[in-house]
Amino acid sequence: MKLQIRTESLRLVREARQVPGVMYGKGISPVNVQVDEKEFKEALKKYGKSMTFKAELDGVTHDVYIKYTQGRILLPETILHFDLHRVSEKDMFKTTIPIQLLGKEAFHGQSYLLLQELDMLDVEFAPGQGLSKIEVDVSNLKIGDSIHVRDLNLGHGIVILEDMDQVIAHVKEHIVAEEEPVVVKPVVASVIDEKVVETVAQKRAKA
Repeated sequence: MKLQIRTESLRLVREARQVPGVMYGKGISPVNVQVDEKEFKEALKKYGKSMTFKAELDGVTHDVYIKYTQGRILLPETILHFDLHRVSEKDMFKTTIPIQLLGKEAFHGQSYLLLQELDMLDVEFAPGQGLSKIEVDVSNLKIGDSIHVRDLNLGHGIVILEDMDQVIAHVKEHIVAEEEPVVVKPVVASVIDEKVVETVAQKRAKA
C-alpha cells in the first residue's frame, strides 16, 4: 500500500477520494498520512485487522497492520479515518483472529444443534505471516462431535496462545422440553355456619 504524507485538511482529502489516517509504532514518530480509498479498502478486505503487510511512505517500506478504522454509523463501509501500527521485523506480533464456521447451513431444520463456543483466537506470529480469519468446516459434524483448538492447522509460524483443549464448536441433540399439563383446581366455596351468624347477630342486638 502506498501512503502519502497528509498536508491538506480532512475535508479536501476525502473530497479527493483519499482516506486520512495516522501511522505510528516502534522506531517512528506519529505521522499523518493518506491513501487512495479503493486501495485502503482492498487492503482491509485482504488483511483485516490481524495481518501485517507492507506500506510504503516516502520510499521507505514499513511492516504495518490496521489497528483501527473509523466509519459512519449508518454507512459503516465508508472509512473516515484509520490507524496503522508499525512493527519491527524481529518482533512477534500478538493479535486476535476471528473464527468463521463454514457449512452451518447443514444444520438448519435438523433435530440437532451446532453450538459455537469460541469465536476469536489469540495467536502470535512474525510480521509478514498470519491470517485475517480462521475458517473451520463443520458441515460433516454429527451428534456428539466436537472441534477443539488442537484440531486447527494454521500453518508454519503461527503460535496459538489459547488452551489447546478448548472447544470451538460441537453438536448436540435438540431436546424440546414437554410442557406439563395445567391442573385446574376446583374452587371450594366458603360456607359459614348459619348458627354462628345468628349468634353474632344476637350478641350485637343485646349490646
